[in-house]
Amino acid sequence: MTAEDFSFCPYCGAKLKTGDLVCPHCHRRLPVAQTEPKQPSINRMANNPFREGMARYHEETKSLAKTHHQSFWRKLFFRSK
Repeated sequence: MTAEDFSFCPYCGAKLKTGDLVCPHCHRRLPVAQTEPKQPSINRMANNPFREGMARYHEETKSLAKTHHQSFWRKLFFRSK
């Protein structure tokens, strides 16, 4: 027996083979994973430079940890004595 990769239908849970485009049980079209290119195109930059610049900024700063500040009310009512 050969080992095959299996996945499951997100709609009915039936077992799927790797090449299936339609579920054999519920006959619904399976979603295809769409990958976006990492390299931005010039057209995209020209159409909306602010959005593209912010997307690049967030991509660069994603690894930085945000500091979580305690809310005013939590400080007021739950402060240590």
